[in-house]
Amino acid sequence: MSDLDAIQEYNDKGVTLWSSAYPGAFARGESLDQAQKKLPAACRRYRLWARLSPETASLGHEEVRCVKKFKVDAAVEEGFTSVLFPEERLPMDMARYTALKTMCLSSARDFETLFASIPQKDRALVKSRRTLYGKVPVTAREMLTHVSDSQRAWAALFGIDLKEEEGLLASRKRLFAGLEAHPGYLSDRLVTAPDGEQWTLKKLLRRLLWHDALHGRALYRKAITFWQKERIRNPFGFAK
Repeated sequence: MSDLDAIQEYNDKGVTLWSSAYPGAFARGESLDQAQKKLPAACRRYRLWARLSPETASLGHEEVRCVKKFKVDAAVEEGFTSVLFPEERLPMDMARYTALKTMCLSSARDFETLFASIPQKDRALVKSRRTLYGKVPVTAREMLTHVSDSQRAWAALFGIDLKEEEGLLASRKRLFAGLEAHPGYLSDRLVTAPDGEQWTLKKLLRRLLWHDALHGRALYRKAITFWQKERIRNPFGFAK
């Protein structure tokens, strides 16, 4: 048995656990117990997707240990988040940045691969509904647009203007080029969004990986209920 350190983000309606070791790996539940039961599987999928060593990817039973907890106002039960981890306030070295950049680019490429395999991109896959944050995307095209729009909004916080007509991967490459054009971009620069949420480079990279997986998983799971599983590409390694 090994420990799986996690950071807990919660409110009165739900819990999100974030892996401390794998930026972007997460599990949600109505309770801490539910999220704890899901996190080991989420991390195993993440390790396999990230092509980590076989020994790391095939760990046995993992005991989830919450090392930090944060109560937030964000609608965690709807899949939203706002927390900035203490370690995300620290500068990042080039090796770590390069590794996370590679993963973020792979994640965008994989989302586009999944999207391209959907036979009817404008077919409603879920029932239409609204949250406090707006209308939930219901088609494959709307999900891709939402992921791209979120990326563009987050880039704007760092002073980077991404073109709306670009694809997700092309836009993400432009995002990294924009980040790297700023001297000291690996520093602990803190950015505050109009709604008061605080961001750093480390948090941005985590959120990109999380958001791709969040909507990629929803897209994959819904798509295989409409079309044969073999037709839908699964580069992230999502389970049914």
